[in-house]
Amino acid sequence: MSLPDLPEPDVLIHVHTAAGQTELSRRQIHDQLVGGQIAGADLFWFSGMDSWQPIGDHPALTDLSEEPVEHVESVPIASRRPAAPERDSHRESDLSDDELDVVFGELIKESWAYHSDHSFASHIDEVMVGALITDGVRRGLSLIDLSSDGTNHYMRFEKIGEGSRVIIRLTHLTGNMTTAATQGHRVAAVIGYGEKLKDFSRVWSAIKAEYKSGLVARDTPGAISVDGDMSSQYVYVQIRLFLKIDDYIGRDYSIDYHRLDAHLDATLNALRKYLRGRFS
Repeated sequence: MSLPDLPEPDVLIHVHTAAGQTELSRRQIHDQLVGGQIAGADLFWFSGMDSWQPIGDHPALTDLSEEPVEHVESVPIASRRPAAPERDSHRESDLSDDELDVVFGELIKESWAYHSDHSFASHIDEVMVGALITDGVRRGLSLIDLSSDGTNHYMRFEKIGEGSRVIIRLTHLTGNMTTAATQGHRVAAVIGYGEKLKDFSRVWSAIKAEYKSGLVARDTPGAISVDGDMSSQYVYVQIRLFLKIDDYIGRDYSIDYHRLDAHLDATLNALRKYLRGRFS
């Protein structure tokens, strides 16, 4: 896999650690690597990358011998006032300089509010991916596959020792602010549970017969479908749900793990019972 060119020093990079997902600049990544808050095995991603990669795979992020990019404290434009303001002869408004400064400050404030809302709408699905990875680690699952094209995100976990697997595919449905404002931030989630079965050939024949009969409705919300992976001998039962991301992620990017745990527990429990009840 070719290494991506890093963005400009002040562009935030998505970083996923065991503590969760955050956004850091290249300087902050450098400082936290030095301080031990993040490790080379932690993952990073920014717009344009095909998938997440370990920080340690990119020399420009891990070469701590280089000085970090100098950070310059920015000063809001609205706070810079001339010592002796003069009236512009081309000005049409009869507002005073102080009143115009207030109006300009409000324009800056509204622009930042739009920028913040747009950023939230663009990245909330990625935060959801990070929350699901963290939740999987909390369950004792190991992440064995992760890919994303910016809209569709695929994760596969395995319970080492037990051998059971969990697959999750997310598709962000409301990535723009207008739709999100009326419908909330929605995601289509395909959640699956799988186990390796001894009599895989018999089960796989039954699955193919169901597909030919037309009885399987894979895209119907709440309908459980069955699939098999011949190479690994795993049989998966999976269900399609439409979730509201706002139920799990706050406007400050805080995660409601209590609700996320409850919803995943209920879904995986139902899928596990279905699989074992049907094929055991």
